[in-house]
Parts: sequence; structure tokens; C-alpha cells
Amino acid sequence: MSVTPEEGLRLVDSTDVELDDNRPPDPLSDADADLETLRDEFVDAFNARDLDALLALASEDVECPDIHGDGVAALADEVGAIWERSPAAILTRGFLEGEPCAVGWLPDEEGCWSRAALVTFAGEQGLLSVVSVPDDVDALERADAEDPSGEEQDEGTDWSEWDSGEARAPRDRVRNRP
Repeated sequence: MSVTPEEGLRLVDSTDVELDDNRPPDPLSDADADLETLRDEFVDAFNARDLDALLALASEDVECPDIHGDGVAALADEVGAIWERSPAAILTRGFLEGEPCAVGWLPDEEGCWSRAALVTFAGEQGLLSVVSVPDDVDALERADAEDPSGEEQDEGTDWSEWDSGEARAPRDRVRNRP
């Protein structure tokens, strides 16, 4: 079967085309990679309780639609309040509908982890422009996220140890969710 190109178009044999390895990357994949990196750094800073590192990731006028106020001061107040009221809370990396997000986890009295919050992000010019904690249980369950395990779980198990200076004996934290 032969194809006749329309006027102004020409047929190109794919064997004659050389790919330029120096071509610029697809801007969408760059944006996704940047947002994923920002999410990863946000999760690491949150779990390390490093407020300065966390705030360095956000623009001065970061939007926080699910808390009272916008800007880094409002974000700092909210993160500080979370750490105070839920000292064992940790975040893990996740994706919701292909977009980078984080899932907040809290341990129960037996040390078993449960999903507690979803954190979504938007970025602009290498900084977080939106940090949102939507009250959407369905989205929280749909998010594909890492379970707390390994190093993050051990580090975030009992932040009260920092206050008392005494380590507690580790507990078995493996329990299937219903």
C-alpha cells in the first residue's frame, strides 16, 4: 500500500531519522520530576522534624487552602501544631491519580499504623506553591503510598523519647488492616 502525502508534507522513513540525545527534556516530565523531588524533600523534612528545611521548600506566599491562612508562617504554625498534637505522626511518599502526594500515618495504642491524612502539592519555579490537606477520605484510601516501615517507622515510633531521653523497647508493628 502506498501513501501519497498531502501538499507540503513528505514521508519520512523512520530508519533515516536520527534521535538527538541533546534535545531538551519534555517540560511536563521535568515539572513532575521537580514536584516529586519537592514532595520527597518535604516528607524527609517533616519526618526529621526539621521545620527550617521544610519551609525552605515553600514559596513565601504558599497557598494552604485547608488551614487558616496562607504563606510560610501559616504553614509553619500548622506543621508545628501537628507535631505537638501528634508527635508520632509521619509521612510517606505516594501518588494520587499519577500526581506526587504524601500520606500521613498515626500509630494506635498497639503501634499499628493507620492512614490519617493526605497531603497534596503543587509547585512553581522549583518551590511548593500549594500544600493542601484535603478532607477527602476516598482520596486518602485511593492514594498509592508506601506503608510506614523500616527506618522511617523506627525513627517516628515514639517522639516522646526525645523528651524523656529514655528509649522504649520496640513493639511488633505488623498488623493487617481490616
